[in-house]
Amino acid sequence: MNQVMEIVRKKPLLFLLVSFCYLFVLGLLKWWFTPTIETLWFVLGGVIGIYFLDGAEVFFHLSPSPFRSIVFSAAFVIVSLFVVSSSGSALASGLVLSLFITLILWQVGEWRVRGNINEWYRMVAGPVAANMQRWGIVIFVALFLLETYLFVR
Repeated sequence: MNQVMEIVRKKPLLFLLVSFCYLFVLGLLKWWFTPTIETLWFVLGGVIGIYFLDGAEVFFHLSPSPFRSIVFSAAFVIVSLFVVSSSGSALASGLVLSLFITLILWQVGEWRVRGNINEWYRMVAGPVAANMQRWGIVIFVALFLLETYLFVR
């Protein structure tokens, strides 16, 4: 129980605000003002997704985290695209879209602090040019927006 409370306390307020605002806006766009049981499942999946990767890192004692890598991000894009476009599960869609936001916030946060995301590329290459990293983040965000659109339609 202490580990769960630690995970909840460690989550930055900005991550929570961005994630909850995104879930709220997406819920409005998808269901307008007539929420259904699917809306509840979507929000539940989103809340789980906010803490899922942090929980996995703590539970499995992962350091450095394999989730903070370009390999995981690329695989995640493929899986999340399938979930959002094909599964029909609001819970799963909420989970993967919330995880997607977490990955974006991690990348942007690391970029702002360090000026690069070199650690994200350690599994596949040495330091990657900053311009290439920037384009990687832009493409990642574009894919997130595409998945958001696919979910709403």
